[in-house]
Amino acid sequence: MATIAEETTRNPRVGMLAIVRKRRAVISEVKPFSGDNGVVHLVRLDYKDEHRPETEEVIWELEPARRLLEPNELPRSSDSPMPGEDFDALVRAARWSAILPYLDPDGEGPLNRMPVSAPFHGAVQVEDYQMMPLLKALAMPRINLLIADDVGLGKTIEAGLFLSELLIRRRIQRVLILTPASLRIQWRDEMWDKFSLQFDVIDRGSTQKLKRSLGIDANPWRSCSRIISSYYYLRQHDVLEQFHSACRTPEGLPHLPWDLLIVDEVHNLMPAPFGEDSELCKTLRMIAPHFEHRLFLTATPHNGHTRCFSGLLELLDPVRFTRTDELKPAEIERVKQIVVRRLKREINERSNPPRFCVRKPPQAVLLKFDTAEKHLINAFGTFRKKVRSIIASESKKRRLAGSFAIEILGKRLLSGPVTFSESWRRCKLGLREEELADDSDVMAARRSVAEETADDRETEQRHSTASTIIGSWMKAFVDKLAAEIDDIDRAVEQLGLDLERNQVTNQNPKEDARYSALSGLINRLLRNNTDWKPDERLIVFTEYKTTLDYLLRRLREQFPGDERRFLTLFGGMDDSQREQVKERFNDPEADVRVLVATDAASEGLNLQSTARYLLHFDCPWNPSRLEQRNGRLDRHGQARDVYVHHFASDEDADIRFIAYLIRKVDQIREDLGATGELFDEATHRCLIEGDNVEAVQTELDIRIEAVRDEASVAADDRVTADDEKDATAHLTALAAELELDHGAQHATLDAAMSVHAGRPQLSSLDESLRCRILQPSLAGWSDTIDDTVRRSATGGGLGPVPYLAFSADPFIDEIGGRPIFRPRVDTMMVHLGHPLLSVQSPGMPIAVNLDTRESNVKCLSASAAASIFKETGITVAQSEPDLLDAIEQARTGRSFWLSFMIAGLVLLVVESLFADRLLKNPSPAKESASASTHTEDTFR
Repeated sequence: MATIAEETTRNPRVGMLAIVRKRRAVISEVKPFSGDNGVVHLVRLDYKDEHRPETEEVIWELEPARRLLEPNELPRSSDSPMPGEDFDALVRAARWSAILPYLDPDGEGPLNRMPVSAPFHGAVQVEDYQMMPLLKALAMPRINLLIADDVGLGKTIEAGLFLSELLIRRRIQRVLILTPASLRIQWRDEMWDKFSLQFDVIDRGSTQKLKRSLGIDANPWRSCSRIISSYYYLRQHDVLEQFHSACRTPEGLPHLPWDLLIVDEVHNLMPAPFGEDSELCKTLRMIAPHFEHRLFLTATPHNGHTRCFSGLLELLDPVRFTRTDELKPAEIERVKQIVVRRLKREINERSNPPRFCVRKPPQAVLLKFDTAEKHLINAFGTFRKKVRSIIASESKKRRLAGSFAIEILGKRLLSGPVTFSESWRRCKLGLREEELADDSDVMAARRSVAEETADDRETEQRHSTASTIIGSWMKAFVDKLAAEIDDIDRAVEQLGLDLERNQVTNQNPKEDARYSALSGLINRLLRNNTDWKPDERLIVFTEYKTTLDYLLRRLREQFPGDERRFLTLFGGMDDSQREQVKERFNDPEADVRVLVATDAASEGLNLQSTARYLLHFDCPWNPSRLEQRNGRLDRHGQARDVYVHHFASDEDADIRFIAYLIRKVDQIREDLGATGELFDEATHRCLIEGDNVEAVQTELDIRIEAVRDEASVAADDRVTADDEKDATAHLTALAAELELDHGAQHATLDAAMSVHAGRPQLSSLDESLRCRILQPSLAGWSDTIDDTVRRSATGGGLGPVPYLAFSADPFIDEIGGRPIFRPRVDTMMVHLGHPLLSVQSPGMPIAVNLDTRESNVKCLSASAAASIFKETGITVAQSEPDLLDAIEQARTGRSFWLSFMIAGLVLLVVESLFADRLLKNPSPAKESASASTHTEDTFR
């Protein structure tokens, strides 16, 4: 075997394989040049992986660690034969990594051409219903799909299967995932942890880092091929211009610059029912034409306006749909072609036992107010009425400003006396300012508060500024409101809160019925006398970070020595801190018991592993956000019934109305997207305008039923595709034909790791079908193990190496008669897409790691080759015996390498004949092209 030093002195030639910059490439052009130090070679490289750049020109002699590979070089006959178990592992690895076996390996089994294999490339337990959108998409020549499944059904997993399968088939390369800002890191981690797919998160920080590394003109949209970004970031003018610059392609090029666009929570980008569309919608409309395939995800596809819904469908598929106020019968039928929507109750009705837990009806926690708190409630009610009467005969602008003043203070009171008092303190500061704020200032503050932001600290700052402006605006009416203002001041003083101190949240009021109810709920649900229950946890949701800070401080004061039991999660946290909080809360062994979170934690986060109790400490007026909160626990992977709690009161009309809304939202939660505006209007009428509560509730019930009928979506609600009655059975058949089970994967990985170090490198599978890596520092494997297997250490240094499992069995718990897939901190699921089974180490795929000469050759078993010949309709009387004889000689100790190369030459003939057949019968065309390309790479 030639040494690396010898290989670096050889001259490159066209057609040779090379490893340059740790990437495998084919040399497509060589230009020699004479220089002062002799001849140097300008070499063009065509890289053979999915990363960018795809091609590159280098000066060969200047590249460090360059290496040439000659696949046609025969080994020496003196080489020792490969052991039989290593050869078996080699054959299995080659079949798993090649595309050809997926064309029905034995030629007689139940599998169709190119059966779905993405579930074997992910650390997931796939449900039948999650396979249906993928099967539907693969039947589309150009994929445009809206997955509108219920909250918690696993839309991220469905998108991951979709993405992984298209990458396996080589139908896509450049992918952009757009999400809310708070979900970027979660999407990145989910794609890596579940499917071993690497994505770059693009934001201001990463862009600046790239520019410092590559130069001021570096463009992340051009430099990266798999990107996750926030659509709030992309909508910014300079960023959008940078994106468009990266999308410019030569005129006449038939390919679009991007392959796949995935948009999560796409209802945030829906067109407006009337007037001008939002900036987010305009952004989506501008970028969508640059993508070949589009996948939209949302749990609320219809907002009650057909014009918005049809406009969203137009963004997804402009060929089938145009924006309209009424869908025609033909268009309604076409909705089923691109929209998939399944509900948890429907899936439960079709499965036994039910696949999902039951969310119990909302549990009301009755509040009892003492004298001081009642005084504050009544004082603000009188103040609100007086403001209404003052602005009733004023201009529309003045009425809007007054309504906003009532709204911002009223919402803060619904979150408790401390949160209200903090805003009231700001109002009093505004009353002391010399300048008088006018209606325009208040309306500007209203727009600022209404603008979406992912940082709760920024939101609190906007509320503080708005409260100060409201106080300055009230100076115009201070004489008329003097008595009411004094009454509120006295009520706050009776509660023991000092408004002259800067931080009201650091003070404890003499009375706080909400906090008392929370304390009682914790003692009842989470504690057993003086001890914490080991298997119960509670999520407390609040709308304001002011309330969050106050609750965290009081809880830690109430339970001294148990400060670690309480965590917070809010928008604007550092990404690493956010992930640590999520991991601790989801870790059944951790000592945390209560998570206090703002709505930043209510979109997309998975918190169902350890908790089943939730409390709405206060409630957002938007019912969709309320349901997003509930969906953190009521989702795929929840093993127990979920209990949602909220406050109710017979003494406070506002709380009583909010409790009614919560019950109503629970009754119609599947249609919240269509009824959100009705709830918002009803809330505004009752809490701001002071309309009669009973009349508003009656009208709301009637309007909701009318809108629900109008907004019904005729989507595809199948749990399985018509031609795939049982997707699990087909996956089992494919695994059997590929010999893909935990025992075979264990033996193959052990053989690969043992090539240069001796057996064993993996411990035997235990009773839970898990094993350990015996030498994590093994040469050639340590980097992969450290980067992709070893857990991160909290204090720096190397973290622990978890157990390895090759199937979902160790992760499935039987709870209440329902099998539940639960990730484990101490165990990692290894799959075909995991770097241990797919990455190069050192410099070669696993199928080649077993090759002691590190030759770039892969081999299929004789039966697999025979089935390929059979598939093409060619007689193999001469070829098959030669291949069988070559394999037999290898097993009996004759020169393995000569036999192995005979097998490789036979398969080269197979490749040529097989490709010829595909050209004659190019259906499906895309799959055929992918198979041909992969075959070329496999046997080059």
